[in-house]
This record gives sequence, C-alpha cells and structure tokens, in this order.
Amino acid sequence: MDWPAFFSYVLLNCITPGPNNMICLSSAAQHGFVQSMRYIAGVFAGSIMIGLLTGGFTSLLYDVLPAAEPWLLALGAAYILYLAWGVWRSQPREGGEPVKKRGVLSGVMMQFVNVKGILFSVTAMASYVLPNWSGPLAIALCSAIIACCCVVCCGVWALGGAALVGAYRKHARLISGVMALALVWCALSLLLELAQRLF
Repeated sequence: MDWPAFFSYVLLNCITPGPNNMICLSSAAQHGFVQSMRYIAGVFAGSIMIGLLTGGFTSLLYDVLPAAEPWLLALGAAYILYLAWGVWRSQPREGGEPVKKRGVLSGVMMQFVNVKGILFSVTAMASYVLPNWSGPLAIALCSAIIACCCVVCCGVWALGGAALVGAYRKHARLISGVMALALVWCALSLLLELAQRLF
C-alpha cells in the first residue's frame, strides 16, 4: 500500500473546511476547547463506524450509491442547514454561560449524514486500502487512522475557536453569523453537486 499517498489524502480531506470543522470551531468559540471535546469524541466514534461500514460494504455501496447519492446529498444538506440555524441562534447567556453544548451523540450522528465524510471514506477504502491490503484487520486499522486524523484536525479547528472565546462574548452575533454562513456554504455546495447530478 502507498502509505504516503494514503496519509496525504486523509490529511487533506480531514483538515479542509467541512461541517465537522465548522462545528468544532463554533463550539469551542462558544463553550471553550474542553467542552468541544465531547463533540470531537463523537466524531471519532462516528468516523470509525463509517470507516468500518464503508470498508466492509464498498462493493455493495458502489452498486447502490448512484441511486442513493442524491438522497444522501439532500439529507446531508438539510441537516447541515439545521446546524447552521442552531449556530446562528446560539448566544451566550447573561453572565457568559453558553446556551447549548453539542455532545458525543451529535458528533456520531453528524458522521452518518456528512456526505463529504462518507464519500471520502468510500474513496479511501476503494482507492488505497482494499486494492492493496484486504481483510478485516486492514479495514479496522485504516478506519482507526482516518478517525484519529479527523480528531486531530477537528482539534486544530477547535483550538482556533477557543482562541476566540473572549471575542465571541463581545461579538457573539457576528461570529455566530460567520460560522452559520460557513455551514450554509457547506450545504449549498452539496445542493449544487446534487443539481449537477440531477440536471
């Protein structure tokens, strides 16, 4: 297996802006880095589950994916827009106490509607892992590597958000608006991809 190519592909997909990274940035800006770790733990667990599922069923997914992909894109865009609405509405309470915290379950569920993550995992397994190194151990190891990389990259984005805690309390509406717009951009990119496939 071409490990340098695999690691480069995983890192580039995990570090680029996407729903997980935007939520980590926003969560850490509102609640601090430590509180965002609950969501990041969910990202880790969900990423492992998606990695195992996509590795185990890659051939089946290739047969089903052309028909299912529009539905996944629409569902993913709808959920990301829902998250954007929640980020836009979130404000720190009087005394600086934050409103709503995203937990482990939220992080896990996001992985099952995050089309970017699902397609990334399918592509990683189909392009790098299964052609060169098959079996349950290969799938489990590469799923763990992808999940660990996701955690590190989400942590980087969360650290950036944690640096904004003081600014967030002063400029909460502006920062929440920027984060919500970033999530809307993620959703719009999915909807544009859906439109290209349908028309």
